Amino acid sequence: MSKASPTSLSENAALVAVIAAAIHAAIEAPAKILSIRQINQGQTPEAARMAWALEGRRHIFSSHKLR
Repeated sequence: MSKASPTSLSENAALVAVIAAAIHAAIEAPAKILSIRQINQGQTPEAARMAWALEGRRHIFSSHKLR
């Protein structure tokens, strides 16, 4: 993170806690968050939706076993 005021640090901590809770609820197992980054900064809403679609495809393909 860049230099930030205490207010933004507490907001970031709250955001990390919400993301961690969502991950735990989704996979129902302990997980370690390695990094969090904003993917739609400066993007159009269409580009942000495309990023989510690509991530969904990546998730589906990675769940399949290679033959």
